[in-house]
Parts: sequence; C-alpha cells; structure tokens
Amino acid sequence: MTLAEAAGVLKAEKLVDGAEDQAQLEGCFAADLMSDVLAFARPGSLLLTGLTTDQTIRTAAIKHLAAVVIIEGKEAGAEMVEAAREQGVAVYRTPLSKYEACGLLMQAGLRPYRKSAPQDWQTK
Repeated sequence: MTLAEAAGVLKAEKLVDGAEDQAQLEGCFAADLMSDVLAFARPGSLLLTGLTTDQTIRTAAIKHLAAVVIIEGKEAGAEMVEAAREQGVAVYRTPLSKYEACGLLMQAGLRPYRKSAPQDWQTK
C-alpha cells in the first residue's frame, strides 16, 4: 500500500509534506508511547498516534518512518509542524479514532509489524 492510498483509506488531510505520496509502506504502528515506537516500529512504517508534539516528529525521523498520522482530528501544534518541516516528515490528520484507523488499514491490506507476527495474516 502506498502512503497516498493509506491517506485515502483514513480520510486523512495532509498537514506537512514529507515522504513521496507513492512511497510503499512497510507496515503500520500505532502508539502514544514514543519509547514503544523507538523499540518496535520498523522503518518505512506509518505511525498512528494521538500525540501532537515535536518529540513525535523527532522519534519518527530517528526511526525513518514514512509518515505520522494524528488521530481524532487533533490539531498539530506549531512546534510539531516546524519540526516536521525541518525533519522532512510527512504529517496527516484523520478524524478517525486509533481503533477505527487501524481496523480500516488492516481491512485494506496494510499489515502490522511485530517481531513475532505470523507471515500469513489474513483479513476476513
């Protein structure tokens, strides 16, 4: 799935340009604890989060994530937007909850990343 396709599934609005819209996503990771993102997220993944801080962007940049999607229609603060522009991290906003967003992305074929994830994920 491309970043543009994921944004469409999530009805997401682009707030900050960053990654190419046609970039292939490696998976999806949803978290509000940046320590979990640092420990478990895979480069090239989409990050779904409710955190709207510059630290979210810095974490995404360190992990080489494809983009950050802010859930629940939350506003991105000026510091977050500035950090995203500086780091070249794309930021989107969706009106969906984290639960809804994850479910829709799974249904559309984007897989989660887990160290022990089965290789044959099936969506019914």
